[in-house]
Amino acid sequence: MSICKRLILDVLIGADRVVLAICGYGNFIGRRQATSIFFEETMRNSRRNIFILAAVTLALTANLSPQASFAKAAKAKAKAAAAAKSQPQGDSETAIKGQLSSLADAAARGDGERMASFFTLDGAYVDEDGVRHEGRQSLKEHFNRHVRPDIKSALKLEPTAIRLIGNDSAWIEGSTTRQTARGKQIDARFTMLLQNKNGTWLIQSASETSVSQATAADHLADLNWLVGEWTAEQGDAKLKMSAEKVGNGHFLRLNFLLTRPGEQPRMDIQVIGWDPTRNQIVSWHFDSSGGFGYGSWSRDNNKWMIKAEGVEQSGWQSNATNVISVSNNDSFQWQSVKRNSDGVMYPDTEPLTVKRVSQ
Repeated sequence: MSICKRLILDVLIGADRVVLAICGYGNFIGRRQATSIFFEETMRNSRRNIFILAAVTLALTANLSPQASFAKAAKAKAKAAAAAKSQPQGDSETAIKGQLSSLADAAARGDGERMASFFTLDGAYVDEDGVRHEGRQSLKEHFNRHVRPDIKSALKLEPTAIRLIGNDSAWIEGSTTRQTARGKQIDARFTMLLQNKNGTWLIQSASETSVSQATAADHLADLNWLVGEWTAEQGDAKLKMSAEKVGNGHFLRLNFLLTRPGEQPRMDIQVIGWDPTRNQIVSWHFDSSGGFGYGSWSRDNNKWMIKAEGVEQSGWQSNATNVISVSNNDSFQWQSVKRNSDGVMYPDTEPLTVKRVSQ
């Protein structure tokens, strides 16, 4: 016989005994009315006890106590709520990669305000120099000062590991890469802690560590073909140019000698180097009349575009765009366009063909 059935039987037998005792008590005192009232009250108590015991027995037959049943229901409810709130891992990783791609696009455009919007309001960023910037306003100011537009290099934030922490956090490790003429270049390694804010993954904290950077000589490698002796003629004017590596190959120095009949020879000097703050080739030029200036270089296929700014010996400020079109390693054309001196526009020069004499 089961424990539950035995409990019920014992209660029923106990109830019968109570009834018999009550009947005997009624006969003893000889008061029929009092016996009837007492009997009814006792039966009501007995029925209530049997009902309570039956409820407990049902719980026991289900192998659950009332407390365990309540705990199980609460646990099931919490599990259902978590399941409804959770996002599949694949969907979360796709959303995170989308945010990284959008952040890279904003960086390539030099849009500091948009870059800062990918951080939480109190988000923090530790730059490659170990300086911490916290809060969107501080991040916006930092990015606007230090991130230059560079759409052509195809900047990417490539995650190498994405680890989801619960439903609302993610840890990311990856690399900042650029596509250059020499292939993909890794600029830095990054780590990020992301928080899911109302369905959008935002950066709570991030840090970057620069990898072994290419030297200035590496960045100037695309101009190595310039090294050597060159010559050009236009009318009665003759130009001789020599280019050599200086400073352990970190710079190129170009010497120009321009001669015309009846005039003193003119000697100009140009030094070409790499500016890491602008991620760009730059140049400084000095002419024999006392003028000097600065140039920013960019490449478009077989053309080099040099945006030049200068100060003439007279104090006039001038600017122009000088274009070098490379035919092969032994010949190129040079032309100056969009020339301006103190607001006065000058016509473009005729293309000048420069030929190699020796290397």
